[in-house]
Amino acid sequence: MDDHSNIAELEMLRRQLQQLHESFAAVILETRPTPDNPALVSWPDLLSKFNVLAAKYAVLNQAVSKKHAGLLREMAVAPRTRPSGIHEQNILSVLLRTKLAPEIEQEEEQIWADIAAEEQHDKKLDWTARADMHESLAITAMNSFLHLQKKHAETVDSLLRGMLDAEPRQKPAPEEEKGPQAAERTVALEDLLAFMSTGARS
Repeated sequence: MDDHSNIAELEMLRRQLQQLHESFAAVILETRPTPDNPALVSWPDLLSKFNVLAAKYAVLNQAVSKKHAGLLREMAVAPRTRPSGIHEQNILSVLLRTKLAPEIEQEEEQIWADIAAEEQHDKKLDWTARADMHESLAITAMNSFLHLQKKHAETVDSLLRGMLDAEPRQKPAPEEEKGPQAAERTVALEDLLAFMSTGARS
């Protein structure tokens, strides 16, 4: 975008701002009681004037914040001549200020500190909720484990008791068959150990 286009956009914004300023001044003048016109403005008339001001302000705010935001961020506008009046010089010094007023700067720091404290509080609440959830899951898992362990122990104890009760009733094996039967018993014991390691089965 060339300089002529930038100047045209700035001139348009300047005219809109000037019109808004004149509208504010006119409304203040019309609504202020005077000796010649001591009567106050009626409420419908005042509401109508306020709506006009609000509409002009909305249009200017839209142009400054969105339509011409990029141009205003890249450019700085300063008067060519120094104002002669004290009031105008004070206004100019405020407009050209690069640092906030001390009271505004302190208020801004307090706002940022409040925001940081609120974020820390939210994080603390979030981690507290996570810790409570983790503790609840751990307690549930422990109770489930103890329940399964007890059930598994009862099942294994029942199997062992049944094997011990049935073993004396078995017929003594001959000497020549002792070897294969011993191997079968070894396999059965391994199956039992495998069963114990896999847990209780329904």
